[in-house]
Amino acid sequence: MTRFRDLIKKLLHIEDTPERTALAYSIGIFLGFSPFLGFHTLAGLAVAFIFRMNRVAVLLGVWSNTPWWIVPYYMIATWVGMWVMGFWTDWATLQEIFQFGVHQGLMNSDFWSRIASQWGLLLSFGIGSLILCVFLSFVSYPLSLKWIRFYRSKKKSSSAERRV
Repeated sequence: MTRFRDLIKKLLHIEDTPERTALAYSIGIFLGFSPFLGFHTLAGLAVAFIFRMNRVAVLLGVWSNTPWWIVPYYMIATWVGMWVMGFWTDWATLQEIFQFGVHQGLMNSDFWSRIASQWGLLLSFGIGSLILCVFLSFVSYPLSLKWIRFYRSKKKSSSAERRV
């Protein structure tokens, strides 16, 4: 059983320093909120294995962008990108595209061709998402580092109390 536990620890890389664990989490946040929808988990696992990072921390960061957050986050990200680029489209065009997506389905190629025809909207989505995911990853590093250090200090003090 201990060999299996050691294998799991080695595979997940959970014995990292607090700084590396916080870095892994913030990279997961970056990837999870990036504009590369559908590739978040694969990218997170690839980065974690290539750089030998804490896989659990990376995946927790990646999976922080839950279905509850996706629509509001990417709407805000697109608005930020539009503001940065100075690109604006009329409300009727947006409403028509999304009504088409609701009625025909978001996986319909006509929906995506209509989205692609609005190149400025697509570019705003990408730029805004990149700006916000960088911001979120920079904010998540010190916060997660502080939490990890706090948790580990509590864990050490409680294990020291048990030995006494």
